[in-house]
Amino acid sequence: MAETSPPAVPTPPVARRKIPRPVVLLVRLVLIAVVAWLLLRLLRGVDWGEVGYALTHLSAWQIAVLLVVIVIRRAILAAPLALLIAGLSYLKAMISDVAAAAVATIAPSPGDVVLRLAMLRSWGIDTTDAASGLTLSTTLFYVARLAAPLFGFLIFWAARDFYAPFAWSGLLFGAGAFVLLGGLVYALRAGRTAATIGRLLGRLIQRVRPSGPGPAVWEERLVSFQSHSAGRMQQRGWLAMLSQVLLIVVEAGVLVLCLGFVGVNLDGQTVLVMFCSFMVLYPLTGLPLMGAGVFDATYAAFVSNHSTVEATDLVAGLVVWRVAVQFLPVVVGLITIAVWRRFT
Repeated sequence: MAETSPPAVPTPPVARRKIPRPVVLLVRLVLIAVVAWLLLRLLRGVDWGEVGYALTHLSAWQIAVLLVVIVIRRAILAAPLALLIAGLSYLKAMISDVAAAAVATIAPSPGDVVLRLAMLRSWGIDTTDAASGLTLSTTLFYVARLAAPLFGFLIFWAARDFYAPFAWSGLLFGAGAFVLLGGLVYALRAGRTAATIGRLLGRLIQRVRPSGPGPAVWEERLVSFQSHSAGRMQQRGWLAMLSQVLLIVVEAGVLVLCLGFVGVNLDGQTVLVMFCSFMVLYPLTGLPLMGAGVFDATYAAFVSNHSTVEATDLVAGLVVWRVAVQFLPVVVGLITIAVWRRFT
């Protein structure tokens, strides 16, 4: 009788290296402590009665100006999408942008992308055009967001003096912007790399789903995506990048305007401090809820250290700014989504 071989012992899966739980907990506690310290420092000198008075005594013309400025801001935010997606009108780009902003505020991040793609497909936009335009516009947005601290530091240094925290922020985030921009430029020129990645991706997917598309199909898809993205960037990439530079200026200007409306004296040096502080801290608005609490406390600390603006006025202006750029777009976005679903 033939001798049977012993059953093979299954190889235990290799455990992925994870960050130790105590380290994660320590980092969270440090962040919470820093934010709490900043908030306590800010709130300690706030007269909430004056804050309420400033918020409830905005004049009709000030509210009208804010509404116009917010529309301009949304138009600039939607500019890259309209420029980089063929056949997409400016109005539809704004509708898609404000709807996605509402979803991103109240739901996890992929939800806004799913909504954008669904909207674009409902308007007859080709899938490759939609995916390419969304990828390029999002990448350019983050390049601008990371480059803002570097510009803020350079303006502050040239106009006033050298400030080490601004310098470190500009250096760190500027390096991130440079790396991201370099990766984008390489991806737009690397047709062979796209083909290789497509083949590898196809093989991996075929192992999981043998009935799915093979490596040749995925190679064709990624090469088409890469060439299409490169073509759109060659045609209108400089306009899209220019719109992002303009966006940084408008974003800082909106906050300065809100602070002026609540009674802050907008002399040259104060405006310089408020403008540059916003640019240096602009990456913090990428946190959930636009960095609510973290951005506000840090911004107030920077401005108060370099000007005579009172904490009460800073809090009032920041509240007006958040209502204008965060609360109103969410309301409009949810209404837009409801209308789109009704008529699509």
